[in-house]
Amino acid sequence: MTTTASRDREPWEVEESIPLRVLVQILVFIAIGATDQLAEKNYSSWAIPLGAVAGTWAWYARKRKNIPVKIGIALGMLGALFVFLSDLVQGNDETRILLARLLIQLQVLHSFDLPRRKDLGYSIVIAFILMGVAATLSQTMTFGLWIIAFTALVIPILVLDLRSRLGVVTKSWRPQHLGISPGAIVTLLGLVLLVGLVIFFLLPRLPGYQIRSFPVSNQIVQRQAPPGRIIQPQPQQEDQGTGAGDGSGATAGDEAEGTGRGRGRGRRGLPPLFGEEIDATRSVLVRPELVMRVRSQAELFWRVLAYDFYTGKGWKISRSGAEDVEKIRRDALGYRFDVPTNVSSLAVPVRSRQVIQTYTIVTDAFPNVIPAAAVPTEFYFPSDELEFDPDGNFRAPAPLPKDTIYTVISQVAKRDQERLRKVRVSYPASIANFYLQVPPAQRESLQTLAEKLITEATSIVSGEPLNIDNAYDAALYLAQYLKQNYRLSDPREQILQPEGDLVEQFLATREGNAAQFVSTYVLLLRSLGLPARYMVGFAPGRFNPFTGYYEVMNSDAMVMGEVFFPGYGWLAFNPVPGQPLLPPSVEEDQRFNALKSFWQWVAGFLPSPLVGLLTVVFNQMGKFLGSLLGWLISLGWVGLFVGVALLFLLALLGWGIWQFLLWWWDKLRLSLLHPVERSYQLMIRAVGIPKPPAATPQEYAASVATQLPSPLAALVWRITAIYQDWHYGNRAPTSLRELQTLLQQLQKSTWRKISYTRSKV
Repeated sequence: MTTTASRDREPWEVEESIPLRVLVQILVFIAIGATDQLAEKNYSSWAIPLGAVAGTWAWYARKRKNIPVKIGIALGMLGALFVFLSDLVQGNDETRILLARLLIQLQVLHSFDLPRRKDLGYSIVIAFILMGVAATLSQTMTFGLWIIAFTALVIPILVLDLRSRLGVVTKSWRPQHLGISPGAIVTLLGLVLLVGLVIFFLLPRLPGYQIRSFPVSNQIVQRQAPPGRIIQPQPQQEDQGTGAGDGSGATAGDEAEGTGRGRGRGRRGLPPLFGEEIDATRSVLVRPELVMRVRSQAELFWRVLAYDFYTGKGWKISRSGAEDVEKIRRDALGYRFDVPTNVSSLAVPVRSRQVIQTYTIVTDAFPNVIPAAAVPTEFYFPSDELEFDPDGNFRAPAPLPKDTIYTVISQVAKRDQERLRKVRVSYPASIANFYLQVPPAQRESLQTLAEKLITEATSIVSGEPLNIDNAYDAALYLAQYLKQNYRLSDPREQILQPEGDLVEQFLATREGNAAQFVSTYVLLLRSLGLPARYMVGFAPGRFNPFTGYYEVMNSDAMVMGEVFFPGYGWLAFNPVPGQPLLPPSVEEDQRFNALKSFWQWVAGFLPSPLVGLLTVVFNQMGKFLGSLLGWLISLGWVGLFVGVALLFLLALLGWGIWQFLLWWWDKLRLSLLHPVERSYQLMIRAVGIPKPPAATPQEYAASVATQLPSPLAALVWRITAIYQDWHYGNRAPTSLRELQTLLQQLQKSTWRKISYTRSKV
């Protein structure tokens, strides 16, 4: 007689494996914990204990229909969906976080009814989705620990799921009953992580952001700064040591150098480079600190502010008043700001590439300026309005709070040097009236010096005279000349006269800080009639290949000169020694940045000659792969099929090489064995029946003798006897030739037997 509980569900529908149920629940808890930590929410405090209670209930009710529970689950899911849609419309939080919260709520409700294996499969799918959401939120290496724990649980879950599909019920936690040992789990985990890392480093970094839904924080920046003003929060002052000033001015190059020599000293926050007017006569050391993370389709310079007016002691933005700045408002249904392109500084270059960047501010001392690469065309920013001035500087209504996230779409000019050399020197009034200013007392001397340098220009490499007849080559040569012939001073030893002119002191002493290099460079270009300006921003920072973010420090702040080229806009040049002449641009192939970063780390442990050789080899391989990938993409769908065919051929070639290596390694291993040991191993292969590790030679011979014809069994017994005498009795065989003869007879007879059997089949 059957009970009501047993009649509710068929026996084959119910999942009876307690280890499988428990491990699936733990897998979900790991996914919830990862999402909770990376989203900085508090889901774990209620979802994990409630999920554990639900899973326990589901086990005891696994053989019932649970109609009331199903109705409650359905109502709860409808309520969770209503709350999700309400929050989505009101914009109460970021979409990814709202989705994660909905999935966690659905999973907890779903955990009250888990009778079958496929119900556990739904929980596994939700766990994978939550880990995917957590991956999109991750900006640090912390997510790596979560993914390792997640992968370590997936392996035994897959084994238990397979056993359940085969009808093997696993109710015990003993390793011999689980179907996989802890050692095997660790080995498989290591192999999975190794293969995953290899694929991760070799995978090309193709442009992302194919779906136009960009990350934006939900913390709205409210108006605090008057229109046009730049407000920088006061950082906490610490021991500034030697060379510290009163905060009135600094050059980024000095901070970068100073922090390298006196780590842990100086002030927190950003160097005082970001204001309406900066004084570069003093140097301020800063304490190394992460200020923002940037996820970008290309490695670029994160531009912040451009200055047009030289004061003799620094630079200022001459058009920064409320009447000079323009305001743009976001869309009514989103956070999108469209930037007008009718401003000269914001005109889209004739040859450019679109690059999308997402910025995350991680310091509490960031001013109300907005870093962005090149020429921004769209902002996705958490505020009601933004401001920009004629110099293309963007301002937020207030200093950017910590954890602010915003996205920028920029157009980055392609530096086609041949085309740039042919650009006509004809500038609109909006450029010529503001970017050719030179102090009258210095105009003649600077013009004489600049013309002399251009006229007497010689190649830095060969020493041959150069014919500089265009603006681009002039800008390039002057930057290189300052790099090669002037010295970058130590900020802790440099003494600038407050009453003197920044550029005059630099030319007189032939040394100075980064601000003096760039200021001199800009004024030299202006004296030749080339519009130029002083620009500050951040170097790309250190690329973390595991997170995909550029980690930008306060010491990455730097200054450069920008030169205007009609049709191309403002292009940056860096005359400071020890820094790249040109900032990173879109012409460089950056699809294998992860592999490049890993190689740079490995190269630190290798000898220099070997590094040089391998660098050349890898560069050639990278160029070839990049060209091949570009060619395949240009073919469209045909390129897809060609690429699949090439991958198949490559895999086939790799398999063939691997089989050859296995054969060679086996040959080498056998050749190193004693002749008797080698003959015994070849005997086992000839028989074709594997020898269990725990079986003695005599037990193995007795086992296979029952499965072989009498002549073959006799040969096996004879070879086994010789092997036992040698291995255990320390007696050498009377004749190795006899052993070889027996082995050949066995191999020949076995081959004939196998051939006869195949022919009969």
